[in-house]
Order: sequence, then C-alpha cells, then structure tokens
Amino acid sequence: MSFDSSTLNFLLITLIVVGIWGFILWSNTRAMHKQILRVAQQQSTIRQNDEVRQLCRAIHYLHPTVHAGIDYIVNDGGPDKKPYIAQWLHTNIPQPGREEIDRALQAISGVDPVKDHAAQRLRAYPSVGDQLDAAYKARQGDDSEQARLDGLITQVKQQYPKSDETL
Repeated sequence: MSFDSSTLNFLLITLIVVGIWGFILWSNTRAMHKQILRVAQQQSTIRQNDEVRQLCRAIHYLHPTVHAGIDYIVNDGGPDKKPYIAQWLHTNIPQPGREEIDRALQAISGVDPVKDHAAQRLRAYPSVGDQLDAAYKARQGDDSEQARLDGLITQVKQQYPKSDETL
C-alpha cells in the first residue's frame, strides 16, 4: 500500500501533535505529583511542630489566600533554631518580613487553641473517613448514616459556636 505525499504529511503532522500533547500531559502530571508531594511534606512538618504551626497561622493571618506547600515552604529550623520561611513561591503577594510575622504572632497569640472554636470542633467532629463513608452510602440510597453524622456535626457546632474573638 502506498501513500501519497499529502497523506504522509497529514500522518506526520498528526503524529507530531499527538507527541506534543502527550509530552504536555506527562509534564503536567509530573509537576502535579511534585506539588502534591511538597504539600504533603509541609503538612507533615506543620502537624509535628507547634512552632511551625504558629508560623503558618501567622502567615495565614497576614495573607489568608496563601497556603503552605503551594505558595510558600516553611522549614522547622532544626532542634536549636526557630522555624522560618524557606521559600516564598507566591509571585503576586510579597513575602512577609520578620517584623510583620512577629506582629501577626502577637495578634494571634491571644487565641487559646483550647478555647478556639475551630480547634474544638475539629477534635469533636466525626472523622473524615466516617463522613466519606456516609456520603458514599447516601449516594447509594442509604442516607441514615449521613443523617446521623449531620446531627452530630450540628451538635458540635452548637456546643462550640463561633465567637467574634476567634481568628
């Protein structure tokens, strides 16, 4: 079977377009995987170190739209040092200076995590796994578990209401 030159050109162009498209997909997937890994590492650092958590809370207080692992990278500073912003990735918002962060830490230091409604709710809410399981069962037609968990969540919200003093 022989092909004329226009058919060969079409096949070649199609092959090039598919190759470029495949490369773009591969590149985006790889970049997304790196970002997911970076966010997971940051979340692990935040969970394990109270000072890092406070630093992230201060940054969030200053810039509510930035997120650890996506817009900035924090380092725990090691055993003898304070945590710090290792890398600022957000291009539209300037990195806060040490003085700004210190003022934000002072502003949020008045919020007692034991009395903070968000922290109290987080401890009392049903687990995410239980909520996802109930949502799955509800999509399958059995919403009894979803209704039970919704009732528990409502009780928690009533038990720990928001106040004007919380951040």
